[in-house]
Amino acid sequence: MPIVRLAALLLPLLFTSACATVTPAEEPAPLEEPMLIGTLPDTLMSFDLQGYKFFEDGSGGYSVRYSNTHKRRIADVYIYPVAEENSELAHNQLVLGSTKATIQAIGEAARQGHYANFNVINAGTQAYGVRTVARVQATYLRQNLASYTLLYQTEHQGTLVKIRITMPDNDSNRSNGEWDNFAEAMFARVIAQLDDTFPAGRQISQAESNSVPQAAMPDDIVNNF
Repeated sequence: MPIVRLAALLLPLLFTSACATVTPAEEPAPLEEPMLIGTLPDTLMSFDLQGYKFFEDGSGGYSVRYSNTHKRRIADVYIYPVAEENSELAHNQLVLGSTKATIQAIGEAARQGHYANFNVINAGTQAYGVRTVARVQATYLRQNLASYTLLYQTEHQGTLVKIRITMPDNDSNRSNGEWDNFAEAMFARVIAQLDDTFPAGRQISQAESNSVPQAAMPDDIVNNF
């Protein structure tokens, strides 16, 4: 049998065999809904629950969004594990270091042109028992709209919790005490759920260190600023 004819007969068989042995890649199983979601109220103060989504970095972290559409106010809650390399750092260091890293990452995003005139008005911390909460106020321009934002940050037994509330920049919004109340109420709910989910928690060493971790922020936090 001529070689050309033999090749013509075998070629379809080779393709058929190859197709028969290739199996489609399995899609990853969908992540289960975080237990916190089922405990959250549909409305918290003047904000309505919109939903949640997981981070795309595979960390298992996720964000929850509340909003007040009429007033153009958005409250995002970010919940994600402390990076393994920082797991032995003290609570205060985790809070301060993560907050500083967030501000630096946002400042870099501003320099890249994602928004303009990013300005930190003030930043400080407040102790709630053994827990430290960082609070940052800032303003920026995005699509020529002046925005006012507050960032709240704490940590609990190996989990970082951030709350970012953003709204139009005006005197009424700057002087409104609801944002602090919202953050305090949300922190209480998240921490209570973490304690229910992981009763023993992941204990964080309280050994003090002179260095402050400059951990990278999940892209979700910076990109949604």
